[in-house]
Amino acid sequence: MNIFVTGATGVLGKAVLPQLGAAGHRVYALTRSQKNTTLGQELGAEPVSANLFDAAELEKALEQSRADVLVHLATKIPPTSRMGKLASWQENDHIRRDGTRVLVDAALKAGVQTIIYPSFYYVYPDRGQEWIDALTTPVQHHPTQDSTLDAEAEVQRFTGGGHRGIVLRMGSLYGSQAPSALEQLQMARKGFVALPGPASAYISSIWTDDAARAIVAAISGVPAGIYDVVDDMPLTRSEFATALAHAVGKRSLLHVPGAVVRLLAGVVADAASRSQRVSNHQFRELSGWKPAVPDAYQGWKLMAQVEESSSKVAQHV
Repeated sequence: MNIFVTGATGVLGKAVLPQLGAAGHRVYALTRSQKNTTLGQELGAEPVSANLFDAAELEKALEQSRADVLVHLATKIPPTSRMGKLASWQENDHIRRDGTRVLVDAALKAGVQTIIYPSFYYVYPDRGQEWIDALTTPVQHHPTQDSTLDAEAEVQRFTGGGHRGIVLRMGSLYGSQAPSALEQLQMARKGFVALPGPASAYISSIWTDDAARAIVAAISGVPAGIYDVVDDMPLTRSEFATALAHAVGKRSLLHVPGAVVRLLAGVVADAASRSQRVSNHQFRELSGWKPAVPDAYQGWKLMAQVEESSSKVAQHV
């Protein structure tokens, strides 16, 4: 198939592009800079220049690439130091809300058959110890997540137009390419962990390469709908901290006081404090996908090993 990808050089895009190529797809990457054009080519994609917010340019790009599938990965998540300020989310909201609307308009006109959009599990409410899934759990609005719900609605509009729109609600991405995960690992090496919410509250994670594999699996494996892409075993915050500690060779980590974490988290504190024990059962059953890294105990250990190996290589260069 011909696959058109936005956000191709982001954290998830860097993992998705090589896997799409390995699966035999022809990949086109939306790029706007020479740096990203070069990176996209190195990852196996053919660069296509177009403005994400220009419907005519996008329609032309989709038609020229003869795109069967559009994978919309474009985001602009603010760095951890700025996440607490609502204004820092404006560009990301613009991409999610307005960019997705323009993309859907262009895709409908260009004859694209499938759109895949990775959303985020923070749209769910706090459910304590209960399992959460897209079929049975309603969303809970939040200022930093409303735009991703708007994007989901656009994908559903695409489905309503007689096509296949797929939303994948991802867990928290972690891996060596994820800046926030690297920050957590570096903090753990110093003996600290900062996690908003009670110790018994659940976090749902997904290894970056597993998230990418889910996108590839969704292309041919599932009908239109909303699915949850998380690992097999969400951890409580207490377990998550233990997993981090063991990954860096420590028995335990010192928790940054909750009041300090909430102050630093600012506007995202409420969503980041919820207990969200999300199940991947529906997506696993329909797609045949399963995570290679089934839980954060294994994931953080693997990430620490990769980072240690990279550091040793760098020292000898």
